[in-house]
Parts: sequence; structure tokens; C-alpha cells
Amino acid sequence: MKTQLSIQERLKDLRVEKRLTLEQLSQQTKIPASTLGSYESDDYKEIPHRNIIDLAKFYGVSTNYLLGMTENRQLGNISISDLHLSDAALSLLKDQKLNSLLLSELITHEQFRKLMLDLEIYVDGLADMQVKSLNFVVDTSRKALMKRHNPDEYNLQLGTLNAQHLELNEYFFHVIDDDMHTIIKDIRNAHKGDIDSAPSKTVTEYFEEIIEKAEAFAGTSKQKLAYIFSQFLKIKPTEKNIDDMADMLGQSEILEPDAKKRRKSARQKRTKD
Repeated sequence: MKTQLSIQERLKDLRVEKRLTLEQLSQQTKIPASTLGSYESDDYKEIPHRNIIDLAKFYGVSTNYLLGMTENRQLGNISISDLHLSDAALSLLKDQKLNSLLLSELITHEQFRKLMLDLEIYVDGLADMQVKSLNFVVDTSRKALMKRHNPDEYNLQLGTLNAQHLELNEYFFHVIDDDMHTIIKDIRNAHKGDIDSAPSKTVTEYFEEIIEKAEAFAGTSKQKLAYIFSQFLKIKPTEKNIDDMADMLGQSEILEPDAKKRRKSARQKRTKD
């Protein structure tokens, strides 16, 4: 996952969040759709100052955010003291020792507040007495029922009955793990397919899939091989592209060395004759 969004990514994310096509955005900003598309895809496209201002106003963000000078869309510079962070935490953020984008997604997830509340309950021991009380109620009720229904076994199993308690640490570790699992899973799913994310398939699986498609591809052996190359090179497998690549492969001395030798021998024989 990236640590900072590019200008192109910021513009595209803002448009997608508003669920607008380039044509719809063009109608509302009076900037040509082709121009807007180049702003989102061309790393070297210079964006006029006027258009930056217009887009910032339309999206309700600061121009500094669009230009990548800040990660804050709307908030201006705020006092560090307002954040109530320790020196160690500020140092980590300032020196970029953490992925700030990932951290932002973590703390803005809808489940994060519940995670923090559960952590606070556990760390401050706010539920310790309630858990002990619950165990006491369970123990008392269990003993009363055991004594009523199994009086002969009551004294023998008394130790076992007392041992079966709700374990505080284990319970809260489960609660906190459940909170984190939900957050991490959502963030992971949101970034599937990102250019810098790991591929969903192994190289072997990817290769096997291409081979299967090539076998089903209607054509000569050279065209099937051309299809395989087109998939690896990310070339659209149009009929013309496949034919051109197949012709090129047909000239290879590596793929058909014997055929090359036969053609060369035939040419030499005709020359002698």
C-alpha cells in the first residue's frame, strides 16, 4: 500500500466518491472530459492554476490537498497541542516511520471507535469487578443446582465447579481481536487490485490460466503461442495483433531450427542448379 497519494489519484478518488463520470464532471466544472481524464492519468500533465482552484471548490477540498502538499482535505494547519499526542507518537508521524495513509484508514474505520472503547475498558480494568461478580453468580447458581439434583456428588465435584470461570484476559483478547479483524479485513478488501498490492494469483496459477486459454484459442500453433505472448505482455489479443505476432514467431530460428535449415539448404541447391 502506498504511503502518499499522487495528484492523479487524489483527483480520481474525489470523482469516484461523488460517483461521477468524466462527462458528468465536465458538465459541472466546464472543463473538457478529455482534459479531466488526462489530469487523472498523465503523470506529466500540467494542470492550470485556474482549474486547480475550480476543482478544489467543486470537491470542497483545499488546493494544497489537490497538489499533494497536505493530507488534510479541509482542515488547515492546526496546533500540535490540539492532537494530544506524545512526543514519541509525533516523532513517528513526522519522520514517516509509519504508513500514514494506512493509519488514517485504520482510525477512521467505523469499527475503530469500538476497538478503542474495548481497549480502554480492558486497560483500565473497568469490567474486572463485573466479570468477577458474574463468575460468583455462576458459581453460586451452579452449586445450588448441583446440591439439589446431585447431593452425593456435590462435595466430589466442588473443585471442578469452581474452576470453570470466565477468564478475563481471554475474553477481552477475543473481543479486541474481533474488532481488529473486522477493520483489517475491510481495509485489505478495499485495496485489492491496487497496483502495489500483491497479486491474487501465484505466477504458476497465472501461467496455467493463460495456457488453458491458449489451448481453447482457435488458431494455428503459432497463433496460440502468439496469444500466450500477448497475455504476458498485456497486449490486446485482436486478430491483427495475433496474426502479426504469429508471422514474427514464424521467422524464429529458435522455434523451428530444422525448418530454417531445410529452407536454407533448398535455396543453396537452387543456386547451384
